[in-house]
Amino acid sequence: MREIVFVRRQDVSKIHTLTACLGLDGALVFEEGDDYLPLGGDLGGEVDDILAVHAAHKPVVYRQLERAFDGISDTCGEHPDERLLSALQTLAELGHWQSLGEIEAWLSERDIPFTKQRWSKME
Repeated sequence: MREIVFVRRQDVSKIHTLTACLGLDGALVFEEGDDYLPLGGDLGGEVDDILAVHAAHKPVVYRQLERAFDGISDTCGEHPDERLLSALQTLAELGHWQSLGEIEAWLSERDIPFTKQRWSKME
């Protein structure tokens, strides 16, 4: 499964990432997470916020990306999922979308439905 990395920062206590990929059900999944590193007596853990766009709405996401970002239509791939991931990779390389909140706002402004959830595993 191909993962697009928008943000990856590490400091002494955690690794922060923002990624996009296709879920097993075909949904477009954005995940923003903090992986807390073991420190002292603390075993560390993970906290992830997940935003998913149902598979049926991916073509709308791609069309909106084409409209919003000039040149994104030049992405490669014959399969629609390949084109979508290629477009997202281009955005990541250009430094767009540095937080899940930015993605949520972008989708909301375009009336693209999504679901959100939080996952946490602290040791």
